Amino acid sequence: MTLAKFDPRNITHYKEPRFLIHFQWGKSEKVYRYALVEIINPGAIDHKTKQKDDEIGLSQKEIWTNKYA
Repeated sequence: MTLAKFDPRNITHYKEPRFLIHFQWGKSEKVYRYALVEIINPGAIDHKTKQKDDEIGLSQKEIWTNKYA
């Protein structure tokens, strides 16, 4: 996979959520794989912080480690 082939707009071509998404950041040659870990109802997450009640005050790394690692 190369940076030239990556286009984030491609996500709109799918009708169902993707379980795995691959990204490259900046000019790095590394590919980062992101996995769908949870589907959240809109009322269960703060629209500004993107955190649920049990996640408030935690970093993204702490949330991931506590729930998914």
